[in-house]
Amino acid sequence: MSPKLLCASLIGVAAAGHAQEIVKLPPGAAADVSRPDDLFELPAGQWHYAKRLWEGREACTDAQCEAGFTAGDLVVSAEHAGRFVRIIAGVRDCTATAFSEMETGQQPSKWMRKRVATQVRTVVKGLKKSCRATLPAVAPLDARRLFAAPPTSGSEGSR
Repeated sequence: MSPKLLCASLIGVAAAGHAQEIVKLPPGAAADVSRPDDLFELPAGQWHYAKRLWEGREACTDAQCEAGFTAGDLVVSAEHAGRFVRIIAGVRDCTATAFSEMETGQQPSKWMRKRVATQVRTVVKGLKKSCRATLPAVAPLDARRLFAAPPTSGSEGSR
């Protein structure tokens, strides 16, 4: 086997190891997440950012920020807290809730922020499979805004 072919084979094996797995939890072992129904009250079709969207429009801090998106029956939340990001997605009339947690660090690199945005699409794709539903498109998440320092002058939390 040539060295180039061997490297290509090893890269393919490594990539396969990072595949997303969808796991249905038994009823007694449910994860501590729920569909963020409170976000259905947000205007649809765009991401909204605040320290805690369910509490109001307080500006994000460098340690905490939530982004919320709704479109039709779909709701998505991406929450940065400390060194972690939790992504939760749900659909009305579907009992499944899809979620993912990532350790990003307090000030993640550009690559990691891009990975967070990609993970949002992955979570929604998993929800689509679990609910066997046609879901509306999700606007791209600007993950930089999850980690930005708060504004110094009086601007709104829904930047």
